[in-house]
Amino acid sequence: MRYYHADVFCKEPMTGNGLTVFIAKAFPERTVMQQLAREFRQFETIFLVQRSDAVFDARIFTVEEELDFAGHPVLGAAAVVQHEFFQEASGTVLFNLNSKQVSVFCTAQGDSYDCCMDQGPADFIYAPEPEVYARYLQPLNLTVHNIAAGFPLEVVSTGLPYLLVPLASGLEQAHIVVADYESRLAQIGAKFAYVFDVNAVEGRTWDNAGMAEDVATGSAAGPVGAYLYKHNSFSLSQEILLRQGRFAGRDSKISIRRDKTSGNMLVSGQVRLLVCGDYLQGI
Repeated sequence: MRYYHADVFCKEPMTGNGLTVFIAKAFPERTVMQQLAREFRQFETIFLVQRSDAVFDARIFTVEEELDFAGHPVLGAAAVVQHEFFQEASGTVLFNLNSKQVSVFCTAQGDSYDCCMDQGPADFIYAPEPEVYARYLQPLNLTVHNIAAGFPLEVVSTGLPYLLVPLASGLEQAHIVVADYESRLAQIGAKFAYVFDVNAVEGRTWDNAGMAEDVATGSAAGPVGAYLYKHNSFSLSQEILLRQGRFAGRDSKISIRRDKTSGNMLVSGQVRLLVCGDYLQGI
């Protein structure tokens, strides 16, 4: 298998969110893919198998588990496909994920790639009652006093459901302080929590153990954009620039738009390919 190390949602080399992309003739055993994700220790690792010229099956792993969808791996994989398989400067790639198909339009720009992912429509799944907010805020080292007035907690998904936590203050103090947060989130249909300052449009998220902070979360960006449009923070004609990664030392920016025709959420960012190599274990 050939592999690439890429940076996604970056402004220059070795910024943004790191990613490993593997290209295989067939998917290895699931245990092997999980072991490789742990070996490379990026927030996510994506494996690709080509089905036709611009259609690829894809599987995404964190160091702990397989995910049905994630944003920055799909964007980074599109840049790798553009580099490896396309002759033209731009093109559209279709990725068959475990539970959905995602298209990415990618354009080569010198030594980087501009990639735009169509995440489809946002699904507003559940809004907890304010009386139970503390159950989800206390594990994040937050209180109801940190919540932005007029902005409810809400579970929103474009493929991966996030509990969105809109803040007026406290972004710098937020972190996961309990061991059972994943089970609490599961009770309301969420996989992860994403906290964000509604005024600065800056967000943070972590693995549910609170051990690793994500640098730039494309799968959360679509839900955050849909949420901000719904609650009139931005007009539907405005682009939203979501900042993330400052607290992890890798400041990143994610561009979010809502397609005027379809209503689908479009998430864009710059990708740079840093390293290419071959996995030599006979797979």
